[in-house]
Amino acid sequence: MLLVKKIAEILLNIIRLLPLLKPRVYSRIRLLKANSDLSRSSKPSVDNIAALLKVGNGATAFKNDPKIRIRPAMSTMHGIGLFCYLISAPLEGQAQNTPFSPPTSAVKHDQSKSFGFKSGSFIVAPIPFESPSIGSGLALGGAYLFKNDRLSDASTLAFGTFKSSNGSEGYGLGLSLSWDDDRWLMKFGFADTSLNFDVYPLGIAVPISQSLRGTSFGLAYSPIENYSFGGSLGYGEYHLNHRSNGILPFSVQRDRDLEIARLSAYATYDTRDDTIYPTTGTKLTGTLIQGHFLNLSRSSYSKAVISGSKYWSVTPNGVFAAHAVACRAGDNAPFFDSCSLGVTDSFRGYVSTEFLDDALTSVQAEYRGRLTKRIGFVAFAGAGSVGDDLSEAAGGSFKVAGGVGLRIRLSKTFPLDYAIDVSTNDRGEELLYISVGQRF
Repeated sequence: MLLVKKIAEILLNIIRLLPLLKPRVYSRIRLLKANSDLSRSSKPSVDNIAALLKVGNGATAFKNDPKIRIRPAMSTMHGIGLFCYLISAPLEGQAQNTPFSPPTSAVKHDQSKSFGFKSGSFIVAPIPFESPSIGSGLALGGAYLFKNDRLSDASTLAFGTFKSSNGSEGYGLGLSLSWDDDRWLMKFGFADTSLNFDVYPLGIAVPISQSLRGTSFGLAYSPIENYSFGGSLGYGEYHLNHRSNGILPFSVQRDRDLEIARLSAYATYDTRDDTIYPTTGTKLTGTLIQGHFLNLSRSSYSKAVISGSKYWSVTPNGVFAAHAVACRAGDNAPFFDSCSLGVTDSFRGYVSTEFLDDALTSVQAEYRGRLTKRIGFVAFAGAGSVGDDLSEAAGGSFKVAGGVGLRIRLSKTFPLDYAIDVSTNDRGEELLYISVGQRF
């Protein structure tokens, strides 16, 4: 009953906040009217505020032009997922959920708009959130968007900040440049955060605080339609403390003070019809990570993640989506860069720092329906397991959870939803998630 009451209070607050939740777009040329200047994206973006709106990736606006090559954009992120990117890019692998899971999206811009930095627009939006790991709070972010050429996504100069009820807070800055008809994408980010969450050695919650400070640089290239390849170099400083001035558990003690350089590479195959709210298509991604400890003689570690998503349009207003993930991290990986049920795979049903290990396998399925143009719903279920290696994870004791959710569309021009999900796991525990965008 307490959970139902809390959801009711949240819904009332959302209704009051709806006018504020819509991203505000300001142009140096003129105010961008949503219904006339923005159209839906055709292409997509790791649990993670306002405003890296990707504009004009060419697939929707120019699909009837036989001279234009139609392909999805590379590794882009929607503005509402910006802050998640700013934190997770340089500090990727942290064992704590950031406020939002990155919605991997792009929004089209009218092809007649002029190009160049001076022709850009500024976007800002506040977003309430709820996380089982860091509590409820508010995130605020903004970005300045501009196009370098006709077919490229918007380039962005962005910022974001958040604060939660358990004292977690942080901010980030980022730059994303897209050029050469969207074949090239360069990203730079900086984040400084302080996160309060629990770890679960021997199944007992231990409250800790982790400060994260880092930066990253990434470059990606899309040589042909549906395929993209890229990599990034990041540096992060991580410091842990027991929130009650106690002794850190042995399992995390070795990760108390770390400086890590991370080199990653990825390849993506993507045929989705939309990156914000896909109804058909497939996305497959493989990522390899190499981490090096700069302040310790500790050996470096590797991590590999393979994920796949598939979407079927089963009714005019209904979509069935499936998502599978396999993860393997080396023994020397810090606990926040190991495989996590909840962080690695966006699994709902358990606190994301409870089940951490060197390997993970999980599967999820979800039905997404629309009741009206503004209101939608989801019903979801999943199972996942962690272990010392993939064979142990695949054959281990799977954790099962399922639930339902409400979707409130934030814009009339692109399908971005405010998401409220309630999950129940196989222990009978109920968890509430409030975020922006779909989980996968």
